[in-house]
Amino acid sequence: MTLSRSLVLFLSLGATTLPLCSLAADSVATDAEAGVDLAIQPGEDFFAYANGAWLKATNIPAGRGRWGARDEIAALTQRQLAAAIREASANPTGSTARKVGDFHTAYLDVAGIEAKGLAPLQPLLQSVDEVRDKKELARWLGGEMRADVDPLNVGVFASPHLFGLAVEFGIHGEKNHFAYLLQGGLGLGEREQYLGDAPAAQAVRSKYRDYIARLLELVGCDRAAERAGAVLALETEIARSHATPQQSANDRNADRHWSRADFASRAPGMDWDAFFAAAGLAKQSDIVVWQPSSVEGAAALVAAQPLEVWRDYLRFHLADRYADVLPRAFAEAALAFHNEKLAALPPETARAQLAVETTNNALVAAVGRLYVEKHFPSATRVRAQAIADQMIDGFAQRIQAVTWMTPASKALALAKMKTLYFGAGGPETWPDDSALVIDAHDAFGNRRRAADWTYRNALAKLERPVDPHEWAIPAQAAGALLSFLQNSYNFSAALLQPPKFDPAASDAANYGATGAIFAHEVCHFVDPLGADYDARGALGHWWTKEDEARYAAASEPLIAQFSGYRVAADLAINGKLTLSENIADLAGLATAFEVHRRALGAKAADKDYVRAQDREFFLAFARAWRVQATAASLRTQAESNDHAPEQFRVATVRNLDAWYEAFDVKPGDRLYLEPKDRVRIW
Repeated sequence: MTLSRSLVLFLSLGATTLPLCSLAADSVATDAEAGVDLAIQPGEDFFAYANGAWLKATNIPAGRGRWGARDEIAALTQRQLAAAIREASANPTGSTARKVGDFHTAYLDVAGIEAKGLAPLQPLLQSVDEVRDKKELARWLGGEMRADVDPLNVGVFASPHLFGLAVEFGIHGEKNHFAYLLQGGLGLGEREQYLGDAPAAQAVRSKYRDYIARLLELVGCDRAAERAGAVLALETEIARSHATPQQSANDRNADRHWSRADFASRAPGMDWDAFFAAAGLAKQSDIVVWQPSSVEGAAALVAAQPLEVWRDYLRFHLADRYADVLPRAFAEAALAFHNEKLAALPPETARAQLAVETTNNALVAAVGRLYVEKHFPSATRVRAQAIADQMIDGFAQRIQAVTWMTPASKALALAKMKTLYFGAGGPETWPDDSALVIDAHDAFGNRRRAADWTYRNALAKLERPVDPHEWAIPAQAAGALLSFLQNSYNFSAALLQPPKFDPAASDAANYGATGAIFAHEVCHFVDPLGADYDARGALGHWWTKEDEARYAAASEPLIAQFSGYRVAADLAINGKLTLSENIADLAGLATAFEVHRRALGAKAADKDYVRAQDREFFLAFARAWRVQATAASLRTQAESNDHAPEQFRVATVRNLDAWYEAFDVKPGDRLYLEPKDRVRIW
């Protein structure tokens, strides 16, 4: 069922509350070429007009509350990735692409994995058996630490290992990298799964205990149920020492620098010299401890808990970590516990899905490179990057023109524009994976070697200065990443697909869709979100009180505009909650439009041509935000999200004079605003 049939949105203009989307779906006549809904006037509901054909043709998938452009792109990307990975084995031996193919081939070799039995895991189990004192335990834990956390980029604050390592920049504009130590070691992930009293949490713990017992039994342990209880009790104590998600999500944790002496005095119980030597960090005198309570708690547990319980903990986690590349009994037990939906599929289907996911996760950079080469050719990258650069230049001009910002703050904002790195597609250079060995007949070994390679690369960064052009989001992930601390933005190749970006579309269309999104993000670097970070990426508030007061006054009309929109008769948009994103939408659209107009050059003298190009610009903007949403989903978004529902974000066009001219919007139309009421902030 289309949005115009199943869901009524409301827009309050002045004293009257009127329906935003037309309900006359049965009589809709659409323009086959443009996809617009000719039964709706642009000035009545521009979102529904621009997306008419799509709204009629698109259904929300079962079990989902919404389905939009981002979801379409993500689904397409998954299909593209699966095909690229499955076809990668046809590439030349030794190439990065062939490594992807060989990893995937080995993972699918279930018969070969079965034939090897426990042999691949046996050396690791033997190493656990040889842990005969707490110093050897510390050495073992350090040797198995992995670079699997990322506190400052994508917010991964916990590792499946007892501790996780990240090597990242600092928060004060430093040019060197720091080693970050983060909490981990919980098979259930979140601390509340261990500590909560709700029946659901208790049921999960009971199921987990049975799972621990099953894997201990499979690796040859007797009294598996009893020993599983001890392992769960140990993990529960580890969980008690963990920081909460809210505590972990504070960038100021990056200021918790510990010297090596601090570890001995503040977290006694662990032989830290043995730990760091095994982890390859023996020479590192300064380490950031993101969650001190977890380090203190884990060290105390190393000292207090029986060695045999620790050994069982390690045995279980090894079996769990590598279950999918061990014999069928391990793989089936792990799948049943970790992913019931996938476990319900036919085994071959589930394995094929896991093969793609695991290959992508283990070889992120290699798969990203393969994806970019296949789906984001250099010409496309050049075009997308040019739009990004134009948006930065265009926004810098708008900064110079604003009247509410003080001259000193303008200078700082322009300095941020000069150093801002806005990457489109993927990294400028790919990591050298020539030392990474992938064997088409060794699924277990591939997993070990890939994780090892990633860890060594992380350690190597400690010897290098910070690269402001370094990417932290995979090119094949349909997303984008803003980093105030690096004064950079990464917009992935996967997300740069229609309707967000279309290499086959006109410049006007790509300025309207891609350019407006890019400029939206540029705005955040100098708005109240970016006002806490300078041009070096260092924490430090640079807006003056005068800037803040004038900005607040300039923002009031936009707060009122969005507070007048209603998603239901009893629920309005919260104009204050959504203000930051609404301003960025408006600034992004206005910046992109100016760049679009300048790009017309001599053709700007032809009024008919300009009007046609302007229409393409605005239609593309609206289509980049197309979405279907249930009433319940829309309500939830309006009540809690700092982004207004897309239908209202598209209505931002009513603040640009050129939109009225392009679509002949007149007084009396629902979206019409008097010129004096059209909001301009940046």
